[in-house]
Parts: sequence; structure tokens; C-alpha cells
Amino acid sequence: MKKSLYLLILFFCSVNTVLCAQQLHKLNVQELVERQLVSLPHSESFSALQVQDFQGRIKPIHTLSLDLLRKIYGKSSFKYENEAGKSQKLTATQVFIGMQFKPDSWQLLPFIKVEETTRDTISSYLKLEKGYAKPASFFDFQGNYVLKKIVADAYAKAEGKRNTLDKNVIKLDERLNITWTIFNGQFLKIFPNLNNASNKWFAPKEHTSFTGNNLLVFEKMIPTYFDALQLGISTKDWTKADEVVEVLKKFQQTNAIANVFLKPSKVALEISYNKQQVFFKCMMYYSLIGVLLLIVGFFQVFFQSKILTKGANALLAFVVFTFLYHAYGIGLRWYVSGHAPWSNGYEATVFISCICVLAGILYGVKSKLPAAAAALIAVCLLGIAHGSLMNPEITNLVPVLKSYWLLIHVAIITGSYGFLTLGSVLALLVLSCMVFINKNNQDKVRSVIAELTSINEKTTTVGLFMLSIGTFLGGVWANESWGRYWGWDPKETWALISIIIYAFVLHVRIIFKKHQFFVYNVSSLFALSSLIMTFFGVNYYLSGLHSYAKGDPVPIPTWVFVVTPILILLCLLANYRWKKVNTSIY
Repeated sequence: MKKSLYLLILFFCSVNTVLCAQQLHKLNVQELVERQLVSLPHSESFSALQVQDFQGRIKPIHTLSLDLLRKIYGKSSFKYENEAGKSQKLTATQVFIGMQFKPDSWQLLPFIKVEETTRDTISSYLKLEKGYAKPASFFDFQGNYVLKKIVADAYAKAEGKRNTLDKNVIKLDERLNITWTIFNGQFLKIFPNLNNASNKWFAPKEHTSFTGNNLLVFEKMIPTYFDALQLGISTKDWTKADEVVEVLKKFQQTNAIANVFLKPSKVALEISYNKQQVFFKCMMYYSLIGVLLLIVGFFQVFFQSKILTKGANALLAFVVFTFLYHAYGIGLRWYVSGHAPWSNGYEATVFISCICVLAGILYGVKSKLPAAAAALIAVCLLGIAHGSLMNPEITNLVPVLKSYWLLIHVAIITGSYGFLTLGSVLALLVLSCMVFINKNNQDKVRSVIAELTSINEKTTTVGLFMLSIGTFLGGVWANESWGRYWGWDPKETWALISIIIYAFVLHVRIIFKKHQFFVYNVSSLFALSSLIMTFFGVNYYLSGLHSYAKGDPVPIPTWVFVVTPILILLCLLANYRWKKVNTSIY
């Protein structure tokens, strides 16, 4: 009798589950969103809760949800269309709450990003909607993983033999794993325990050593919170849900170790840093101001006008203000992370762009072209930082970087890249001036060429000194960390190559006195390739102790094959024009 009753109950539960699933499939995107959508004010309150990520860093849920959504969806907010066809947004925190509160809805929403180069292949396995896949579509009706074979084949290959498709398939598999981990609540490590020696925070359903009232809070808080969310969605009254969040905050404050629990002011600053998107805004500002200043600067080469002068001074002031905002962002990230913000590729790139703009401002008092060039360099570097190759996530330092040498060595050597890059771009401007020189403007253009070349020499000299000192200090740090001063690591080797190349560039003006302007600027322009290899190429083509990647071979970027011949043609044309008007000042 009991067995028959059990089978009957199981049958009705199965039928009910199927019916619920069918009903959910009939809902459109807007309806699926609305059945789990928490209010923005409540999500803001929830986002201030502290959580421990899988690397052990304590941070606001606002930061965690933002990092996770960027990894899965590729953007900082989830977009969908309402009934009127207008675009609506969900914040990362709203998505994070919803994925745990109503995972059945999110399984039917297309939000797992599929790389564009992989979509044609993946579309034969998954149904894509505007380049995104639904989590449920990764499994067939029997529960089998539809990508199992191609994922297994990709992982079976050695890292060096994986092609673009293999790497993108692995990324897609990782996004799906992160998605299901969120569904299961494993990222919600919001319960600290004073009795845990390793300072581990716990997610719901994890085995813990909580006792008494703390155990009761741990077991009942999340179900209570979900009930409060359902009440809020039904009645639009979020008081109960807000009260539960406040209880959680007090629980954290009581049970967390004091030296790791973040002060409310620091939590607020980190959330502010996330929302401001300082470096992305700086990239936009630099692009607009840099282009305008470059145009005005070039007009000043050929025309004299008070309006141009005033306009150039005003634009330079805007560059200064943007630089200060840029520096403020670096300082804010420094305070939030607790360490010097140049510990990884993203941070180093942001820092180099800041130093480059500083160099442009210092040498842009008389001529505005250095400031314009520096602003445009910053645009390129910040664009790279916000691209797919770099992760803006704030992480804990690896053990080897927990040293005061991070502040000294890395700051000096990456700062040198800013000065050296500015010198190379000034060389590009000089060669461009040579292209437009003629007998009517040769006196003015000569003066500008001489001035920009002089500034180039100064920035290159400063950069070379910094690079040399930074490399020397790196050897001291290497001896402390690894027991040797020099190990011919790829990063070390290419730093030495860059020193030799730029030392040669600075001596060109002595070797080729008669043609020093042309030869020097051509050498300075192409010397930049050694820095690109030192900073970026080593990380993605060679494996070493300094690499941010693992030396995985990646295709040479297309822009290399486009830009290189263009620069060669520019140099040939500049040489022709320079000789034609016989503008040698010697």
C-alpha cells in the first residue's frame, strides 16, 4: 500500500513538473524576467552584502555579480525588450539574485555568450538568439550534454595545439559551468564563521560547524529571503526582503574576523568604483579630445591664429582634467584592492596609459601635438584593456607579488613604457609632417619637426633610464624571490632587447648626423615593436615566470599585416618628400 502511494505521489509530481516546464516554455523573455525581477532599490541594498569569492577575496556582491555577468554574458547588464519593443536593462545584481531565486526562468533565457567566430559551428548543436544561448539548450530531453563530444575533443588536445574553435568551445563550457554554479547557490558565500581557522565563508547547503542560533540562521535565512522576494514581487512591498538583508549584514558583522571584514565606507567606495567605470569614460574623453587637439595642432603647424591657440589651450586643459580623473581611478582601485594597481595585464595597461598622458602633458606646454599623441595612445591602450584579452576583475595577489618590489619595480618599468611609446608616436607625427612639407611651408614645418624630434629624444631618454633602472631592480627582486638575479626568462630577455634597441635609437643622431631627423624618427617608430613584444607578445607567445598567459600560441593579429606595410609606405613617402624640398638644415 505504501509503495503504491509513493508511486502515485511520484507520478503526480512528475506530471506537475512537466506541466510547469511546458508553461514556462510558453512565456516570452519579458514574462520570464518579470516573474523573478526584484526592485532596483532592494537589489542595491543586497549588493552591499559582503561575499567571499573562490580566490578568498572578500568583496561586495555588487562586484561579484558584475564579474560573473561579464564572464557569462560579456556585458555589465542584461538587456531585453519589453512589450513595446523598447530595450530594458537588468543590473548584474538583479541577474545574480534572479538566477538563484528562479533558476527555472533563467534556464530559458538566452544569456550565455557564444563567440562570433564559433557561432556557425555551435548553431548546429544549440539554438542561438542574437549570439546567445539558453542554459537549457545545452541538454537534450534525456539530460545529455549536447556539446559533450566537441568539449571533450577540445580538452583532449594539448594547449599548444588548440585552435580558435577549441578555445572558444572551452570558454563556452566554462560559462555554462559558472551558470549552473550560480543556479546551485555555490557563489553565495555570505556566511562567515569565527570558528573556521582558514577564514572560509560558506554558501547555503555547505557543511559547516555552525551551532545554536548561528546554525538556525544559516539553515533558514536563504529560504526566508526567497519567500520575502516572492512577497515583494507579488505585492511590490520590499520591506520584508530589506529586513532579511539587514539581518544578514548584522550576522556577517558579528561572525566575520575583524581584519578581513570590510568597513561600510570601503564597500561603498568599491561599489562606486564599479559604477563609475572611470577608465572606460576616460577612453571616451581621450578619444574626443585627442582627435580635436591633433587636428588643431596640425593646423597650427601651417597657420597662425589666435583662435587656434585658444582652442588648443582649452583642449589641453581638458586633457589635464581627464588625466586627473584617470589618476583618481587608479588611486580608487588601489584603495579598493589593497595593493598597487599594476599587478596584472589590465592594471599595467591602464597605468601605462596614465603615465603616457602625463608625459604628453609635461611636454605639451609649447606644442600641443605631444599631448594629442599621448591622449590617442591612451585610447588605444584603454581599448586593449577593455577588450576580450584582459580581465578587469580585482583579485588577490599571488604570493610572489606580495612584496614592496611590486610598488617599485613594476611601477618604474611599466612607467617607462609610457614615455617610450609617446616617443614612437611623436616619430609618426614627424614623418607625417615630412609628407606634407613643401617649399612654401618648409621653414615652419622644419621648426615643428625639430621641436617634436627634440621632445621625442627627451621622452625616449627618460623612458630608457626608467627601463634600465626597472630591469636592474627586477634582478634584485628576482634574487629575493627565486634565488637568482637573471635567468633569461622571456620577459627579462625582451626587456634587455628593448634596452639595446632604444639605446641604438638614441645614438642614431650621432651616427647619421646629416640625415638624423629622418633616420632617428624611423628608428624610433619601429622600436615600438620591441615594447609591444615585451609587454604583450611574451605573455601570449612565450611561457615564462612573468607571463600573464601560459604561452599559448595565438594567431598574429590582423592589424600587424595591415599597419606594417602602411608605416613602411609612410616612411618611403616621407623620405621622398623630405629630400625633394632639400630641407636639410645642415
